[in-house]
Amino acid sequence: MALPDPDSSPDGPRALVTRERLDAAARFAGDIWLPDHPYFDAAEPAIEALWRDAILPFLAGADFTCVLDLATGRGRNARMLLPLSKRLILVDIRPENIAFCRDRFGDDPRISYIANNGYDLREVADGTVTLFYSFDAMVHFDSDVVRAYLAEAQRVLAPGGRAFLHHSNYTGGHDWRVAPHCRAFMSKDMFRHYALKEGLEVLRQRVFDWGGETELDGFTLLRKA
Repeated sequence: MALPDPDSSPDGPRALVTRERLDAAARFAGDIWLPDHPYFDAAEPAIEALWRDAILPFLAGADFTCVLDLATGRGRNARMLLPLSKRLILVDIRPENIAFCRDRFGDDPRISYIANNGYDLREVADGTVTLFYSFDAMVHFDSDVVRAYLAEAQRVLAPGGRAFLHHSNYTGGHDWRVAPHCRAFMSKDMFRHYALKEGLEVLRQRVFDWGGETELDGFTLLRKA
């Protein structure tokens, strides 16, 4: 795969977003999130209130027939999604997190597990997902990886399917390691632009504070025509 870099100048040479570049960007953001990372223990207790007060209302109208939870980590979002889902696909760049989720959820026949490369969903068939979901993970993703996953969302979503994506709204620097709450460079408008370029309809967006930082994050809800 070689995609034009959407941020390059139209008047100059256009860089190519190669598999090697995507792999490096995905690993740079994803390799640290092993099951023993202390953030997972800290974040687990907060998911129920976030789900009730912020996530579920934003998801209004979603079809939970087949849900894909991208960057599932230790499965705290999956725990909320499972009671609503007929089928749940858990995806993570770290095989260790997938193994953790297998232990956590057992052999529930509704769940499929995928350890992926961090930028594509080649094991998921076209047009089979009704809700593409990612919370508290894409905020760390490089913009090239975000764009790649938006293209994959368009491919795997069924007609009328939706994508709920929690992303960064931080434009104060390009190194997530020193940014507030490890946020990657992204904005609400940039995210909207990428989604539209990939053929997805933007249903609604919201920016909000996170960890004391004003308008650090965003929610975007997309639909495949």
